[in-house]
Amino acid sequence: MSLRLAMHRIPWFTDAGVRVHALRRIAGHGSPTTTHRYRHPGIHKITAADAALSAHLSVLRAPRSLPSPIAMTR
Repeated sequence: MSLRLAMHRIPWFTDAGVRVHALRRIAGHGSPTTTHRYRHPGIHKITAADAALSAHLSVLRAPRSLPSPIAMTR
């Protein structure tokens, strides 16, 4: 596998669960830090994060019921 092809596919490998140390060797990187630069999240991870954030924010934006007014009597 060529270096260019391996770097292009690193996000696919990480989504498939391949560990960084294995990806480092496939790509020919000397340091795991270099490999981490190419670890972009896959579209399904981005979509899942978006759904989780939207659900969280919708709870925060939901109208809260106010307590009923207190009737004052004399």
